[in-house]
Amino acid sequence: MFTAHMIDAHMPEYRISVDQLRPGVFIRLERTSWFDHPFLFNSFKIKDAQQIALLKSLGVLEVICIPERCDVLPARKETGSGTTVDMNLAPGTLDHLWEIKRERTRRLREKKQRIAVCEEQFTLCVKTFEAILNGVSVGRQEAGQEAIAFVDRLCRLFLEDVESTLHLMNVVDQGEAAYSHPMNVAVLSLMVGREANLSPEEMIALGLGALFHDVGKAGLPKKLLRKRGELTRPEQELIARHSETGADMLAALPLIPQAAVRIVGQHHERMDGSGTPNNLKGDAIYRLARIVAIADAYDNHCNTQDADQSLTPYLALSYMFGQQKLLFDVELLALFIRCLGVYPPGTVVELTNGAVGMVMSVNPKNQLNPSVVLYDPDVPKKEALIVDLADEADLRVEKSIRLSHLPQPIIEYLSPRTRITYFVEQK
Repeated sequence: MFTAHMIDAHMPEYRISVDQLRPGVFIRLERTSWFDHPFLFNSFKIKDAQQIALLKSLGVLEVICIPERCDVLPARKETGSGTTVDMNLAPGTLDHLWEIKRERTRRLREKKQRIAVCEEQFTLCVKTFEAILNGVSVGRQEAGQEAIAFVDRLCRLFLEDVESTLHLMNVVDQGEAAYSHPMNVAVLSLMVGREANLSPEEMIALGLGALFHDVGKAGLPKKLLRKRGELTRPEQELIARHSETGADMLAALPLIPQAAVRIVGQHHERMDGSGTPNNLKGDAIYRLARIVAIADAYDNHCNTQDADQSLTPYLALSYMFGQQKLLFDVELLALFIRCLGVYPPGTVVELTNGAVGMVMSVNPKNQLNPSVVLYDPDVPKKEALIVDLADEADLRVEKSIRLSHLPQPIIEYLSPRTRITYFVEQK
């Protein structure tokens, strides 16, 4: 008998009769719509004789064999040694499978509805934050109280919602960049803060510091902030001062806690002493500022001015943990990675059945099995299937895929450059 390691990985796909099937053969249903059969996928590995009987009962005569994913190869056609199956399926088998698929579809529809609500909430939050940020920038005294109420709203969204959900824009219009980046950093920081069991007062300070970490850039020339390429030494020094400037601006507002001021002033300090503005090192850096430093760096890696230079979420975390570990608090960085998962939202992956999809939600209890929205040209984009890998014992992530390696139709279907989704299941 052939085993998986004996099968030539370069053997091309080929058509076989259903009579040649046996457990362990990986197949793809040909010219069959996802809506026309009770299986969850068009491509899958045969588990047992009942699946073969089911294919026959559906009138399927031939399928495509994918050798590189087979545990065993199909039986030889001429020998007639395929698996003998009982054409009489167990009572209720077909109805049961269709019911499972309908239930799965219903759950996915509910999840998409929740996601739509989160997208709307995020859009409203961005618009609200725009006015508050402008108020803080000009020193309007009421802005401090408004900012605290806004952060409290974000905290309640994460701490009290049955399933705390928020969708953040991956690539936004330049007109919104000034507001979406601090919102991203705030949400990411609050996720870590919740995981770190911060007190309510610390969460408010963390949210304020994250939201206004770049408020000191308000007075800098827009041309300088948008400059591409390397900055001159004077330009670097001018930008480096925005941390202190922002801390002073925040400190001038009533009700703003000193902890938030410290975060703004230290969010560019680095654990090895290479940061700005004061080259603080290690424990000299305020712990909450270290959280914001990680969230800020991550979002900047994912969302550069040049979209082609932006890293995918998976690569951003890999780069930070592999190449920049000395810059950040390692324990907090590990906590950050735990919050986002091994495959962060927005990561394009290939599954063990050959399907390609984009990670859209993270399950903190099972990080290797996120929810993935799948590419399927036979399914309309708006109806794209979302699969929870935790529910699929025989399915897992095979590898992550660089966007440059994806065909354009898949990029347009998944839209990985238009949105990163942070979806955190209830603990």
